[in-house]
Amino acid sequence: MAIPPSSGKPTGAGDHEVAGPPAVAASAAMPWLPLLFLGAVGALLGYLAKAPCRFGGAWLDGTQFQRLCYSDVFPLYFRDGLDSGTVPYVDKAVEYPVLTGGLMYVLARAVSWLPGTMQRGFAYFDATASVMGLCLIAVVVAVGYLAGRGGIRPDEGRPFDRRVALLAGALPALAPAALLTLYINWDLFAVALATGGLVAYARHRKLLAGALIGLAVAAKFYPFLFFGPMFVLMVRDLLRARDPGERSAAIADFLRPLLGAVAAWGAVNVPVYLADPEGWAEFFTFSQERGADWGSVYYVLGQFGLFDTGDLDTVNLFGTGTLLAVCVAIGLLALLAPRRPRLEQLLLLVVAAFLITNKVWSPQFVLWLLPLAALAWPRRSGRWPALVVVGLWQLAELGYVVGIWNYIEFVNTPLGETAVGVGVETYAVLAMGRLFFLLTVCAIVVVDCLRTGDSTS
Repeated sequence: MAIPPSSGKPTGAGDHEVAGPPAVAASAAMPWLPLLFLGAVGALLGYLAKAPCRFGGAWLDGTQFQRLCYSDVFPLYFRDGLDSGTVPYVDKAVEYPVLTGGLMYVLARAVSWLPGTMQRGFAYFDATASVMGLCLIAVVVAVGYLAGRGGIRPDEGRPFDRRVALLAGALPALAPAALLTLYINWDLFAVALATGGLVAYARHRKLLAGALIGLAVAAKFYPFLFFGPMFVLMVRDLLRARDPGERSAAIADFLRPLLGAVAAWGAVNVPVYLADPEGWAEFFTFSQERGADWGSVYYVLGQFGLFDTGDLDTVNLFGTGTLLAVCVAIGLLALLAPRRPRLEQLLLLVVAAFLITNKVWSPQFVLWLLPLAALAWPRRSGRWPALVVVGLWQLAELGYVVGIWNYIEFVNTPLGETAVGVGVETYAVLAMGRLFFLLTVCAIVVVDCLRTGDSTS
């Protein structure tokens, strides 16, 4: 999370009352080169974390979990037939939304000229890591820009804060859990598109913002959640509007991004649907039919007989119902808080709620949260308690990343051999620790939304 700005405090408790020093042009103060450097360093460190697999043979000799370098990218290149030119959705159904499947295919074609299947497989990982590294750099720059200017909707007159921009950008760039998970999957593609959408939204390019978020949904479904907080904030603004012009602006701030998102999502999904409806629907079918998986609360409880993970209907119903209940609570918070909550705070809360209630919580999903956490720093709560909580959360995320690979190693130990890794009890502690400290981060954000005092320095 970004350290709060040291100037530009708003006054008053209303939604519209703001004050501060004269504005400073963000383009003049934006630390472009340092942020680019942070992103590049993070991308390189993440690649080096995969070196035992990429260069040390761990993907081939079965030690990838012990050496903490597992990635979906390499095995799925062969599993999904990308090594032989298979076209996702048309020739073979894949479990990802269409923009991710398209990226997988394009990268596979980019290395298809190389001789030797294994050489192409390693080159495919390198090409994927290069694109994901560029996505990380884009995320770091976008987060730095938004945090430095004071958020998506900054207080009027707030100067651009270079220090805040750098600190905010450092979180997604250098968080240890992020470095270990950058190249597990293609999540950073969606994260970069979604974060770019928030930048466009902040710059009042609402149709473009929606288009980028729509493309993010076409890459990894979670950004569809963004429109819940946008809708609730529109309702709040309508209830407090002083004249028809403010009401029209509030409606436009929601409908334009929504229209852009629907158009962009449809533009990449409809052609695939028309080409092969069943292949296109595989992502939705797979999401509905998969059981409680690694990392989820249901999986952990099921290991101790506290939840029937074998009843898929119950898992789906409980997960959906719990998510809806939490989203209603977040909506009430947005409507009833004494000050208008910041969009980025509500986004963090709904994405966290989705992960906590979901039946899948993969280790790389921390990449979804880090940009939002960097932007959702509480402005009316103490700085040091928030720093401590975020630090503990990141330690818990790191512990879980290490724990899940060692637990999978334990589960995969052949019968009759001495078990390696960690058992279910240790794994459960690490998984619940991640849950607890993420809930604590959310609690700090909620408290900040409910406080009425001036923002802290």
